[in-house]
Amino acid sequence: MHPYFLHLPRSYSILAAFGELETQALQVDYAIWAAQKAVTKAKYEWEQAFTLMKELKLKPPLLTFRAWIWATGTALDLKPNYVRAWANMGISYANQV
Repeated sequence: MHPYFLHLPRSYSILAAFGELETQALQVDYAIWAAQKAVTKAKYEWEQAFTLMKELKLKPPLLTFRAWIWATGTALDLKPNYVRAWANMGISYANQV
């Protein structure tokens, strides 16, 4: 494993990673709905990407939904750094969406 990965968090607190216990702890109906929607959306995106990931011959542990959630959290965690870098280069974030 590349040393870079050893410094990344093992998990992230993103809605898509919430289990039933965390979701119910939200207590407010809209918050529960939002968490459930985030999980459903993440599972759909994972299912859509699954075939491609298999074609790329990713190792089985990297094909799991849990790995997908971790990768999503990592990408979201790094995003502010890229936005700042783009701004420093004079590139608008709106052009990157």
